[in-house]
Amino acid sequence: MVADIFPTAYEDVGEDRGGNNPPVILIHGVGLSQAMWSAQKAALQHAYRVITLDMLGHGGSAAPADDAGLDDYADQVAGLMDRLGIDKAILIGFSMGALVARAFALRFPGRLSGLVLLNGVFNRSEEVRATILGRVDEVRQAGPAANSDAAIERWFTPEFRAAEPGYIADLRAHMAANDYHGYLTSYGLFASQDNFGADRLGEIAVPTLVATGEFDIGSTPEMTRELAARIPGAKAHVVADARHMMPVEMPEETNALLLGYLDAITQSPITAGEAS
Repeated sequence: MVADIFPTAYEDVGEDRGGNNPPVILIHGVGLSQAMWSAQKAALQHAYRVITLDMLGHGGSAAPADDAGLDDYADQVAGLMDRLGIDKAILIGFSMGALVARAFALRFPGRLSGLVLLNGVFNRSEEVRATILGRVDEVRQAGPAANSDAAIERWFTPEFRAAEPGYIADLRAHMAANDYHGYLTSYGLFASQDNFGADRLGEIAVPTLVATGEFDIGSTPEMTRELAARIPGAKAHVVADARHMMPVEMPEETNALLLGYLDAITQSPITAGEAS
């Protein structure tokens, strides 16, 4: 048992059905919050107990220590599982959340029933890593809002931004309101730890899905295929026409992908249409 030393904001919906249907835990990306998973919660809770949480330094959760590493974020997840009486779970991580899920898989292999890594990063070039670290420096100098506009342009299609101005405005305000130190620490890890545990990925022994969007320029299809190739039996999937924030912009496609994966490993028949 891991000491639940991190005050964690979370939501717990759906029913714990036991047996082949372990709880599903969703971990958001850097600068975001558990609110990004609203469409996935609505779909998955029909057949699964679904837990979302705010990562350290985000939303209503405690800030990480200045010297925190990805293992501390994994410990936060394990501590929440202990608090909720969950022995094993399926982890679904998005972007930085995929890094946290990877860290959890290596740190707590006996507590994992399945793994989904959405829009994650792996093996960036030195040039790309330097670019991301440069964005961290911008945040260090100007605060969490420093490069949010550029991020939103990368994450969403122009069509979505035009059709959902209220959502975009709320997201921009949320990003600006992030805790300075928590966001900076988290962003620094996201920028520098893309190869975390690379030499141990062959130890992951649960059904694993690695997916991204066709036009995700930060979490590319090439990264997804290379990461999946390092994990025994992992499947790689590229969602056509999707950018980075596909769980928000393309919820039907993302939900169908997740439900298909969950059905395959739990034999709990439910279709995306039934779960909508």
